[in-house]
Amino acid sequence: MRAHARFTYPPRDEPSRVLLGDAVELSLGRIEVTYPAPGEPPRIAVAGQPLSIENALPAMDTAAFALAAGADSILISDRDARLAMLVPRDGSSPREAQAPLYVTGPDPRHEGQFRVTVHGAPVSPGVMYVAQAFGHTTGWVPAVHGALARLPDPVPFTAAIRRQEDAATARRKAENPAGLHVVPLHYSDSESATITPADVTHVSRPELLNREAALLWIADNLELARASAGSAAIVNDCRPETWILHQLAEHARRKEVPLHAVRYAFEEFEWLRRLARQARSTVAPGLAELLAASAPAIHTRRELEDALSASGIDPRRNPSVDFEAASRELMAGVPESGTIWYQAVNWRDWQSLESGKRPYVVIPPLGQASALSPEEAAARAGALLVQHSPALQHLFTPRDPRGVVLVSQGNGYSAYSRRHWSAMLALAARMEETHFLLAGGSAEDRAWLSLELERPRLANVTLLGWINEDWSTFLRALSAKPRATFVCRPGLSSIGAALVNGIPPLLMPPDPLEGPDGAVDAIAAEVAMERAVYAFQLDRLYASECATHRDSPLPILVDTLGGDQERALATLCRAVDPAVQLLQREAINGYCDWSRVAHLIASVLAREAVSGALPIQLKRQVRDQELSVQREPSGARPPPMQHVTLASAEAQP
Repeated sequence: MRAHARFTYPPRDEPSRVLLGDAVELSLGRIEVTYPAPGEPPRIAVAGQPLSIENALPAMDTAAFALAAGADSILISDRDARLAMLVPRDGSSPREAQAPLYVTGPDPRHEGQFRVTVHGAPVSPGVMYVAQAFGHTTGWVPAVHGALARLPDPVPFTAAIRRQEDAATARRKAENPAGLHVVPLHYSDSESATITPADVTHVSRPELLNREAALLWIADNLELARASAGSAAIVNDCRPETWILHQLAEHARRKEVPLHAVRYAFEEFEWLRRLARQARSTVAPGLAELLAASAPAIHTRRELEDALSASGIDPRRNPSVDFEAASRELMAGVPESGTIWYQAVNWRDWQSLESGKRPYVVIPPLGQASALSPEEAAARAGALLVQHSPALQHLFTPRDPRGVVLVSQGNGYSAYSRRHWSAMLALAARMEETHFLLAGGSAEDRAWLSLELERPRLANVTLLGWINEDWSTFLRALSAKPRATFVCRPGLSSIGAALVNGIPPLLMPPDPLEGPDGAVDAIAAEVAMERAVYAFQLDRLYASECATHRDSPLPILVDTLGGDQERALATLCRAVDPAVQLLQREAINGYCDWSRVAHLIASVLAREAVSGALPIQLKRQVRDQELSVQREPSGARPPPMQHVTLASAEAQP
């Protein structure tokens, strides 16, 4: 899972094409492919021995084989020569000079490893973003695309997105969706996530070698492979296969292509466990209780592996569960000269911007910021609430004295979602002067909640369901209300959306790793760690920005899974206190200014897409220029994105 810094490919081992009338002969090394006529199946030979195209996998000791990889291509492997090719099935593409062929073979600079090359691929400079998570499609992709599109010389931008609905979300949130080119991304942890540059047996499919599995992955992502071959810079959220795209891009362009890693921090969880074991008096106020409440989410790598093993999950066959090790190993191999290390929290060095060894920026997850002022958002949210009840029209304005608690259940991925909501209903029954708005949740959980609200009916609870396009509006509307708070159970996308709209989130506790059925779910573990990380970061922000605050710790977490309802009630009541709200909002002000961060990313990407990797010193200067803007007063709308031209970036000393 290591991404190599540079690849220099001599003009050798190029596949040869020969046209003989209607026939096409294609050869590389000992592999020969003959297409008798367009549309007819090819004849394949390796070292003179004919091979048949079969869907069945070969025996592990087979020296050569042809595997039908898909509707468009065939995987051919010469194991004795440690060479594999991905060629068209019907022979039409080899007739076109620009049709790419994909090859894996030994890497002459790294013994025991292989390289992935593309031959005959068109090259058109641009930026490729490989997005894996929903939070990336709602925040990172639209933000980086928007910033690149606003530059004086816009840079072409392509995003690889797995789910169609996530692609639709990214296009919808992009300022100019016509300029956002999206290609599909296909992967399966059990099939491809263990692809590494090591030329060894593929762990999850032992009949394949890693070099063959790499081409199978390309066969599932041909459009993505073609787009990456023309990339001048690649942005990745640390999935191991991205190094394949990096190799394709560098080989096609015959130059170093910057690889930027976008990642969230899962660093030093053993350090967090040590904090949790310390005496309460030695831990910062509020952190000890927070650590205790989040204890089920904090696991060392060894503890996580043991829990997964006990539940029958093998990280070798489903490597995405070992996100901590995977992202750390990938980052270890990324070239410093072509990388910005975007990291949420650097627990190891406790630095706010950089450790001095690698350039990176500490930022929270990006979210969608509302373009409305708090007052405009309050009016808009009120107009939407009228559809539920006329009495809610002025809920977000000073004309309505009630407090507001907006609760987000997210996409409903939680074995404990109904317990979370049940706890919020119990709290609502004891806070009659505060109105609760419940958003999100799965269809089944929303149906269950509707029945709960009917017996007995709570006058201060409204079920919003999914409000999609108006989500950022509701978050921004909270800024217009002195007595308002946001409670969220989901992961980074909701936390980032709250922060970017100036709202300090109050977090529900992470779900325990062990579900009701006794099994440990890898996704639950990852989401739990995400939420725990941001709970600690919020605690640090409050401690540093509210040092003169002498009362009890500022609210961060309301326990909706524990049995102490009095404590949860006290936390929530304090969270809607105007004085506490003011302190929290002042603490997070400027922490999540995504427009500046997005433009920082775009400035560096644009510069590197034009003239190659940016030196670390210049990259830091660009970063400092973008992030040195003075904080805006609390409640102000986010500043407009600034324009830093490529020329101005290059002109810096």
